[in-house]
Amino acid sequence: MKTTVSQRECREELVGLFEAMYAELSAWRALHPDASLDEIAAQVTPRRRRVMGAVIAQLACHEGNGVTVDGKLCPRCGERMKYKGEATCSKEHLEGEITLQRAYYVCPVCGETFFPPR
Repeated sequence: MKTTVSQRECREELVGLFEAMYAELSAWRALHPDASLDEIAAQVTPRRRRVMGAVIAQLACHEGNGVTVDGKLCPRCGERMKYKGEATCSKEHLEGEITLQRAYYVCPVCGETFFPPR
């Protein structure tokens, strides 16, 4: 039940994001020919973070969405965790905001949760 996307599809998606970022920045630059280096960087940074967040999310989900047929063992008590479906998790990272849609597990004994990768 592992969901994977081919490396070619991942690459095409990222190339599209980079191309869109460059087109936005080029259009902005054409409208601001006297912009300083700091002003240019201020335009680049949020767009770069958005693209890098997508890169990290793709790499995190590179081997699927975390669903395994056999389930997971609880890292706290060792019991078999119950698959509870997919959940979305957003994290702020130094490189950008990352949104993952991954398998979500809960231990029926101790309540520990697992959202791979941590």
